[in-house]
Amino acid sequence: MFRRFLVLAAILAGIGTAFPGQVSSQTPKPIVLKGQSSHPVTANLHLIFKVWGETAERMSGGRLKIEVLPGGAIVPPFEVFDATSRGVLDVGMAPFGYILGKSLAGIPLSHGPLFGMDGIDYFGWYYDGGGMALLEEFYRDVIKLNLVAFPIPTDYPQALGWFKRPIKNLDDLKGMKLRIYGIGAETYGRLGVSVVTLPGGEIVPAMERGVIEGAEWINCLEDKKLGLNNVAKFYYTPGMHEPVTGGQLMINKAVWDKLTPDLQEIMRVASVHATMMRNAAFNRETALACKELVDSGIEVTRTPDDVLANFLETWEKIQEEYAAKDPFYRKVIDSQKKYAEVVVPFRLSFWPPYEFAGNYYWKEKVYRK
Repeated sequence: MFRRFLVLAAILAGIGTAFPGQVSSQTPKPIVLKGQSSHPVTANLHLIFKVWGETAERMSGGRLKIEVLPGGAIVPPFEVFDATSRGVLDVGMAPFGYILGKSLAGIPLSHGPLFGMDGIDYFGWYYDGGGMALLEEFYRDVIKLNLVAFPIPTDYPQALGWFKRPIKNLDDLKGMKLRIYGIGAETYGRLGVSVVTLPGGEIVPAMERGVIEGAEWINCLEDKKLGLNNVAKFYYTPGMHEPVTGGQLMINKAVWDKLTPDLQEIMRVASVHATMMRNAAFNRETALACKELVDSGIEVTRTPDDVLANFLETWEKIQEEYAAKDPFYRKVIDSQKKYAEVVVPFRLSFWPPYEFAGNYYWKEKVYRK
């Protein structure tokens, strides 16, 4: 009897494998992707990367598993783009400011005043104003990296930075050794500031050793994580170099092409979800961090108007120089101007001023001098 049972079981097993439509009882092996960001583990840019990986795994039912390591775990922070393009990493997260040597068009594609747009407008330009097509062209034809990527607006608006002494006007910045990023470095350099670009992890040691006299990083929350409040006591905001800023979530194109269309869509949708969810939390976390800094004795002061006005005037001259030399740069900023010309005047005309109701309810709690 037992022998007949074994024979019957074998026959049924054979029948089961004979029908292609029958569901297998075995779970497919997940696709495991190796990833790294350019930022420390506590940075919001890295945390978005982490939430993205977790979300993609949940949405795929476990078919995708993504390792999300912080800056320096596999390659140095400034090498994330190239490492992902070469396949050393399957996925990566980093800002274009780290590879501006490849093309200055990475500036308007990632950060700056952007003709008055804020972070929401910037995200809108990508997904509603033609930015995604230009981003694809940028990777494929301009910097020629083997990547598929999505914009990650984050860490905005940013402060001017931390200083060991008060800044009353632009003259106080001239000659100062200041760590600053992207267009901030270019513009303040033209304005007579001695600019230096350093990765986040090197800023505080450089301030401690006197290698630099001032530094910008991101905002109250991220600056506090680095410990900038321990090496300087004067904090100025806003900064006009990054009222909008963002990183890039990138996938090696060969890896991308092997994914099924539904997994590709999961990655894209998960990037939007992770960005919105983390940035909402980031806004609250930053507000609390600012309060903690003020309560600890840090003086948060409004950046002098002449610093902001001179920055915008000088930056627009620099940007026009870039556009005159680079047709793709011109193509990007023309697209952004066209979009900003619609949305920015609308918001200035139709949206209620934030200060009006804000000051009505909370004027006595405003801590910036």
